[in-house]
Amino acid sequence: MTMYMQEAYHPIHLCQPDCSKSCGACCGLYNWHDHSRSTLTALLSLQTELLAVHLPRNSIEAYRSERELRIESTKLCSDIYNCEFLGFIDPERKRVGCLAHPKVNNGNDLRDLCLYGRDICQNHFCPGYSCLTTIEQKAVIYSIDDWYLYGLIITDIDLVKEFFRQVENRIGDSIRERNLMHPAALKALRDFFLLKEHWPFKAAAPRLGKYFFTATEYTIARIDYQKRWGIPGSQYDKILVSLESDFSNREELHASERMIEEKINAFIAAYIAQQKLHSYG
Repeated sequence: MTMYMQEAYHPIHLCQPDCSKSCGACCGLYNWHDHSRSTLTALLSLQTELLAVHLPRNSIEAYRSERELRIESTKLCSDIYNCEFLGFIDPERKRVGCLAHPKVNNGNDLRDLCLYGRDICQNHFCPGYSCLTTIEQKAVIYSIDDWYLYGLIITDIDLVKEFFRQVENRIGDSIRERNLMHPAALKALRDFFLLKEHWPFKAAAPRLGKYFFTATEYTIARIDYQKRWGIPGSQYDKILVSLESDFSNREELHASERMIEEKINAFIAAYIAQQKLHSYG
């Protein structure tokens, strides 16, 4: 990831970009063995409802005790903090966020009750702020309208940047915002990102993106193409690793590559169609 680093800049607030979604990844949202949409929705709902009862009474210890009794999933990495104050911050439950934050807690700042405390919480910026370019950030924001998928994608630097690299190499130009901002192009992009949630070749071992976990440690996963199948690495290796891939045989690998190819080509077709319209206009 070092190769992507640049000075952090914040033209867009990635944590809470708009009213239809937000990200709670740095609060440990996805740090569970079962981090499926349904499980995390139930967890966030539980924390939201319990905090609505206990926070006004300042009965934090009672909240923590009840929460521990009712949480069923186990953490991926025990050393990564799963914030107990993460929940839904809007009535429609479209956005996740800090329920101890003063903006959603009648002006009271209770963030010092969590492990990180107020200063760390308000001054932390994830790698998406410094590693993704503005157009890459906008591509994710404009194409995704739900908190679950958005959080998975905006924090997966390799997946986003590799998609851009693959597309830009093929069209021979940088992706331009005016061509990106078309319903067909945005739908094609979202279809690609949805592979993250519905990937049929997902590894059974505990993974989150390119990382797999053992007790208190995590390492980067690798696919050894040469050792397993006697072939060079896939041109989509970074994408395959980000999608938590594991393959039983070479046929599954090739099937996965065709799926990725199809999604990329669909985006390029929609993007070029819009590009031609602007050229003629």
